[in-house]
Amino acid sequence: MKTQTQCSCNTVSTQKYVALSCSGASDLGELADKVCRKIRSDMPNASMNCLAKLGFGEQSLRDTLDKDTALVIDGCPVDCGKKIMEKNGITNFKHVRLTDFGYVKGQTAVIAEAIDAASCKVKKAL
Repeated sequence: MKTQTQCSCNTVSTQKYVALSCSGASDLGELADKVCRKIRSDMPNASMNCLAKLGFGEQSLRDTLDKDTALVIDGCPVDCGKKIMEKNGITNFKHVRLTDFGYVKGQTAVIAEAIDAASCKVKKAL
């Protein structure tokens, strides 16, 4: 795998990603969304799109996901993002769940330090 130095926390793949996240009502949904936005701004090979577009069958997003690998970030084990992808028959995606990194639903402050730490963990998982 090709890598490029991205930040002091790790190296990341140069593979092109379309980042999509759960943006649920919980603290972990909010954290997943903010991590997704940070990854988009940190990684020149990542863009971000709206997961809800798959709910109404947005063809341009489906076309994009046919070309590029999706990075789906879920906050908790309900895995809304992953389930939306699977329901739409999309299999070309990397899935990351924040609770797998030790974050706890209802107990995670969505502050800059948590966003930075979680985004580094997601990038390392790539």
